[in-house]
Amino acid sequence: MKMRNKQNGMSMIGLLIGMSLVGFLIYTGMRLGPIYNEYYGVVKAMKLVANKPGAASKSPTEIKNELLKSFWASYVDAKRVNKKHIKIIRSRGKQLQVKYDVQEPFIGNLDFLVHFEKTLPLK
Repeated sequence: MKMRNKQNGMSMIGLLIGMSLVGFLIYTGMRLGPIYNEYYGVVKAMKLVANKPGAASKSPTEIKNELLKSFWASYVDAKRVNKKHIKIIRSRGKQLQVKYDVQEPFIGNLDFLVHFEKTLPLK
C-alpha cells in the first residue's frame, strides 16, 4: 500500500493573495463607510422635517433653514450638503429633494464619485 502526501491548507502565496484582497475590501469600506453614514443622516433629517405637521404650508426658505438645522444635529458636513443642494418641488403637492455628489480620494489619482438623490413628500 502506497501512501501519498497530500497538501493540507493554503500555501504562503495563497495566504498573501487572500490577505491582500481582505485588506483592499477593508480599505474600500473605510473610505465609503463615512460617506454613506452621512447620507443616512441626511435622509433622517429629511424625514424629520418632512413629517412635521404643517411642513407643506411653510415657505421654501423656512423648510431649507429647518433642514439645515437638522443636518447640524445629524452631523452632516455643511461643505458637502448645503442650501444649493436642497430643492422644494411643487408638483403633486410639495416635495423636499436633496441631490448632491461626493468625490472621495481613493488610491493615488483614483477617486470615488458617489451621487445621492432623495425626494420625500411634505405633509
